[in-house]
Amino acid sequence: MAKVKELLASNLTLHRVRRSFSRKRLAELSGLSAAYITAIENGKKFPPSEKFQSLADTLECKPCELLYEGDEWEARDQIDNLAGLHIELREKINDLLEEVTRRRLGL
Repeated sequence: MAKVKELLASNLTLHRVRRSFSRKRLAELSGLSAAYITAIENGKKFPPSEKFQSLADTLECKPCELLYEGDEWEARDQIDNLAGLHIELREKINDLLEEVTRRRLGL
């Protein structure tokens, strides 16, 4: 259980900081106390499922992301990068198709 608490502690802090939330703000938005958030981030507490879900919802992440290990973050970042490239590529292809269509139609 110590490993899971450590993962939650580091990932909760990471997500909170990425969202520019103080512990107090996260507590207000999630319906938990700032002391409880501090205890989780210090690895002293592990929330039950309802509170765990509330934290994930407040941080706009999937609950499993609060338990990711290092290599899982790398994989997620790669997937996000690929998704972004896919969107860019689709937009460029659409632009090229429109240009070719206009040229063929003499517009």
